Amino acid sequence: MSALLLPRQQGLKHLFHLTVVLAVLGPTLGIPMPGFNMTLFRLVFLLLLTGVVVKCLSASAYIPDLSHMSEIRWVLIFFASWTAYGVVSLIWASHLGYGTRYVLFLGTMLLLCLSFPYFLRTPDQIAQSGKVLFGVYSLIVVFGLIEALTYWHLPASRYYGTDSPHPTSFFTNQNDFATAITLGLPFLITAMYQRPLSIKWKGWIYTAGIIALCCLFLTGSRSNTGFVLPLILVACLVMIPLSVEREKRKLKHLLQGLGLAVMAGLIVFSLLSTVLSDQTRDKLGTTLGILDDIQGSWQTSGGEGDEEWTETASGDQSISIRMNLMFNALRFLADSGYFGVGAGNIEYHMQGAPGVKEKVNVHNWWLEVLVNFGVLVFLPYLFLYGWLLWQLFRLAWVKASPHLPSTLRWGATGSLIALIGYGIGAMAPSTAIHFTPMWIVLGFALAVIAVGKRHIGKTGEEKNGEVAEG
Repeated sequence: MSALLLPRQQGLKHLFHLTVVLAVLGPTLGIPMPGFNMTLFRLVFLLLLTGVVVKCLSASAYIPDLSHMSEIRWVLIFFASWTAYGVVSLIWASHLGYGTRYVLFLGTMLLLCLSFPYFLRTPDQIAQSGKVLFGVYSLIVVFGLIEALTYWHLPASRYYGTDSPHPTSFFTNQNDFATAITLGLPFLITAMYQRPLSIKWKGWIYTAGIIALCCLFLTGSRSNTGFVLPLILVACLVMIPLSVEREKRKLKHLLQGLGLAVMAGLIVFSLLSTVLSDQTRDKLGTTLGILDDIQGSWQTSGGEGDEEWTETASGDQSISIRMNLMFNALRFLADSGYFGVGAGNIEYHMQGAPGVKEKVNVHNWWLEVLVNFGVLVFLPYLFLYGWLLWQLFRLAWVKASPHLPSTLRWGATGSLIALIGYGIGAMAPSTAIHFTPMWIVLGFALAVIAVGKRHIGKTGEEKNGEVAEG
């Protein structure tokens, strides 16, 4: 409260970090209300926004100082345009209530995302935020392991009151938990070889990584374990020679890293051999069958008003339902003239759709953006995502940014690999509009880009000044 009454920058930064912690912990910490869950994250975030406004008014300014965010100004413009389009889409949305709630979620998440580059203006501040996020990440994976061993689920979990072996930690379902794990893993892996940390810190990170891997397999999330995790590991291997200085690429370091990786694999395998349930083991064993299902032929039968979708070749209902959700969503998009069905209205149109077994969430963030907002938002969003990957790669690449501080190079490499993995991981959660881990990684990446490009600009100016003096 003192940060609100006397909104100094330091007080607001503490409030910002508290907001981030509560955002990750999600629906667990909240006040249930009829048709709505007033989470502590929303309350504290509202307090944070109020503090920023009061700070601006006390400084006789009408808008906050965003000069340090000039490197990502086009992102700000796109986010504002996205929100505006969402508001306009309510004109043709079939369900105004769904649309209004979705636009409010979108605005909240975009502001959460932008709060990172707003508050994190130096490499030290990014490092401090990284420590806070590591603490929260450790909390959710440690509790996830305890949950898998004791079958004690939090009230926010879909398995609350049951003996389900699937851990959900502070999330509603295991797919959200698994996606949060794969979003955080790249930062742990890259910190082990890019950050000049003490043995104690690296020991904590290594332990958290092992626990996270155990929880990932215990969730039984096939998309994250069978596709996202291998993609992350390959991306890490590719980025090691590109993001590490030549003088540090020694055989001794390579053997140490290989030894730690092998030992981690053995520990995870040993732990899983005792705690992995037969149900989860069987589910993970069908991962490769997903490819057969996707490649299989799909047909619709029946006339108008009596449409049925065939099942997948493997007979897996969850894959069959997801494919039907996708086909139905694309049909809704075409019916809308490719302008989108309106913010949040894909769920309304999916009610009673063929072959979805009462599911209404499309379970695919890419489709969610495309079908809700149409191609006018989806194509710029894809361009933005590609731009983020390119800018992060330029910062992570030693040859392109040779004088970048290790904190920024770590942040760029971790964000790059996390967003690459999320290209597939986005198809795991039921919806990502309020999936805060994704928005936090996106915001962290924007902060790294803003600080990194500004640092490179200053370094270039200093070099030019030295040349001129010479």
